[in-house]
Amino acid sequence: MNRYDAWLAHVFDRPVRDPAWYFDPDLADFEASSEELNALVARMLENSRADLARFSDAQVNDGLNYIFNNAASSIVFALMDAAVPVAARKAAIASIKALYAGCFEPRCAPVLGHRDEPGATPLNRICYMLWDISPLGYWEGRPEKEIFYPAVLEVLGYALTLRNAACVESALHGLGHLQGCRRGEVTPMIEGFIRRNPDLRPELLNYAEHAAAGCIQ
Repeated sequence: MNRYDAWLAHVFDRPVRDPAWYFDPDLADFEASSEELNALVARMLENSRADLARFSDAQVNDGLNYIFNNAASSIVFALMDAAVPVAARKAAIASIKALYAGCFEPRCAPVLGHRDEPGATPLNRICYMLWDISPLGYWEGRPEKEIFYPAVLEVLGYALTLRNAACVESALHGLGHLQGCRRGEVTPMIEGFIRRNPDLRPELLNYAEHAAAGCIQ
């Protein structure tokens, strides 16, 4: 088995249980450098439509939590490690657009997480909470913040253009968290989104307005 296939198996080919498999104290780490982990994550994200298709929504939810949630693993910090070339890390973050388009857009139900609307798939939770559980939206104190904040904002701006309300809500959630440190960029993004979508459903419009004020759940 090549390294990429071994990585997919390690992260996604797991039984779904409570508590999740990644909380097993005897879990063996996937041994790899930050540079290799960054490359593996980027490849998976870029090809998430095809490469994650064989895993259930619940398995993908667990795997994405394992990658992005620093309470589950330290993998996400490979995308923030200054030892990894900037271009490679920017490419990995940009690949989150492919995760939205190839995985969240077709596989999440178009329901709103902040309202606990019925009908959600197991993937809706990670879609909604992605920028809440991940440190990727916070670059304060890092010398490269003027490189990576724009990279994150580009991803969020892209997610705002998608049709699935779950993806749009996820982007607004992330922007709401960024409001405190990037207000000058975030506010125009959200206001522009509202202007371009005059027929936005009231619940999502209300959430957008709260995100613009930095008041999100």
